[in-house]
Amino acid sequence: MVLATYQGKRVLVIGLGLSGRSAANFLLKLGAEVHGVDRNATMLETHPDLLAIKQEGLKIKLDHEMNDLAGFDLVVLSPGISTSHPLAVKALQMGIELIGEIELGCRAAHHSMIGITGTNGKTTVTLLITHVLNQSGLLAKALGNVGVPFTQEILTLKPEEIAVLELSSYQLETLQQKILDEALILNVTPDHLDRYGTMQKYAEAKFGIERSMKNGGSLFVERETKEAYGHLLEGQLVSSYGYTADCTVYTDLECVFLNGQAMFTLPPALRGKQSHDVENLLAAYAVCSRRGISAQQFLQAYATFKKPSHRIEFVLERDGVRYYDDSKGTNIDAVMRAVQSLDGMIILIAGGVDKGASYTPWIQLFKDRVKLICAIGQAADKIKGQLSHQIPVHISTTLDLAIQHAAGLAKKGEIVLLSPGCASFDMFRDYVHRGEEFQRLVRQL
Repeated sequence: MVLATYQGKRVLVIGLGLSGRSAANFLLKLGAEVHGVDRNATMLETHPDLLAIKQEGLKIKLDHEMNDLAGFDLVVLSPGISTSHPLAVKALQMGIELIGEIELGCRAAHHSMIGITGTNGKTTVTLLITHVLNQSGLLAKALGNVGVPFTQEILTLKPEEIAVLELSSYQLETLQQKILDEALILNVTPDHLDRYGTMQKYAEAKFGIERSMKNGGSLFVERETKEAYGHLLEGQLVSSYGYTADCTVYTDLECVFLNGQAMFTLPPALRGKQSHDVENLLAAYAVCSRRGISAQQFLQAYATFKKPSHRIEFVLERDGVRYYDDSKGTNIDAVMRAVQSLDGMIILIAGGVDKGASYTPWIQLFKDRVKLICAIGQAADKIKGQLSHQIPVHISTTLDLAIQHAAGLAKKGEIVLLSPGCASFDMFRDYVHRGEEFQRLVRQL
């Protein structure tokens, strides 16, 4: 059926990053005539994966060279490309269907699916749910924004495998299929305002996950997020998780409760303090309990789960100073959570590509917690301008210099924390590259 859908169709893929390349490869396998465009001329000429797909028949151009969309049957938009891209706008004006890479994969899928979105914690919760399901005897695979494009795996996914999809707001903009059995909205805090302009529009994109729920599916929303943006929900039967007894899944910071019944005691490291780790556990348990996972199975699997790297990751201790890599902390709230989770006075390394939000929410929280901010990257001047009247801010031209400056001022018992609150693309390939460089430089001190 899928083969018949795309055989001989003329398809344009806008954006040839990881998801775009996967979509192009997927469509070529199904017999489509595939054209791809991107603005990165160097990548088009040198990227080995792209050159390999070109050998399979992909026709590529720079996006400004693609002027005529006549004859195209479908346009596939990579998640990093806005629907306001001139070619996307032109496609809609011409009546050509515009979808995303996740939607493309979903049209070929007949699997049980779980969707996870939110500002912070998506990857961790996606991987945690996948780990628990696999450890409990079910087959599951983490896909989507977690780094493995859906279209790369969907044709080889076993019929009984559960697809656990991390979904960004960008991916949700173009997702239409009702394919999710369970879904989570973890939190919605300021991020990507450079793309959305307002928190309302950003929240609308996140809450768009509800469109993709199957009839009878279960949607769980973090309680404060539901309270703030619940008006965006169309359905009435939406559950919540959090710290209060009116939630379907909640904790009193000792036990975890489901529908008012105590199910298990929190692991010792999580007791007594609200944290992102507690919230991630609650979110994962909410979904896993729907899949028949017992409290004992969940706890056993949780005990063997290792969080992905660059998320408040301890690097080393030198001369009594602890160094933490939170390179994945790419928005204002993520940095606040990182600071809250650590005990000790902090020298914070922050900055990169600004996303449009204000840094002023840091002022109150950082009082008596952060003694200095070493600001780097394009956002450094904005951070200094908004915060230096309350918190000392030192601008460093490189990450290396920021680490050296922080290490020179840090005293025994204090912490040097990389938690940028910004995107990485001004200085690094991505947050992983930034985190790896931080760890390398810290070890070289």
